[in-house]
Amino acid sequence: MTTIRPYSHADHAVLRDLVLELHETLRPYDADLAAGEAIIDRYLDGLLSRVDETGGAVYLAEDEGRVVGYVCVRGSVVPDEPDERQDPYSFMAELFVRPELRRSGVGSLLVERAEAFAREAGAYKMELNVLARNASALRFYEGHGYASRVVVMSKRM
Repeated sequence: MTTIRPYSHADHAVLRDLVLELHETLRPYDADLAAGEAIIDRYLDGLLSRVDETGGAVYLAEDEGRVVGYVCVRGSVVPDEPDERQDPYSFMAELFVRPELRRSGVGSLLVERAEAFAREAGAYKMELNVLARNASALRFYEGHGYASRVVVMSKRM
């Protein structure tokens, strides 16, 4: 049975491993991502700092005593652009489930916990980013009611 629990500093090493695994999983979709081992510690510190600065949270999924996934939520994000609604919202910065447990419901449990946290924080919406080439992630989030709002495109020069 899978349980979802808050992250604690004692979980740092296992969270680092999961964040690194996510990063390496995403590299085939984005040629601009640096090698994970070269950036992981600085990246994780920044991720946790942004979560903390926004009153956010990190939750871990445990299955049979083993951490198998995580979600990071920024709690209260203020829009950058003056033409956007200026109410704070929450941002699901990262979600990852180990490959052998995908399609088992673990990701859904993490999304549900992240959304509950956002509602508790008073957010009117949850945003997230997905790499456009990551079709399985797009299907997953669309299946949970998320819709594309902006597509960012780039071209190498």
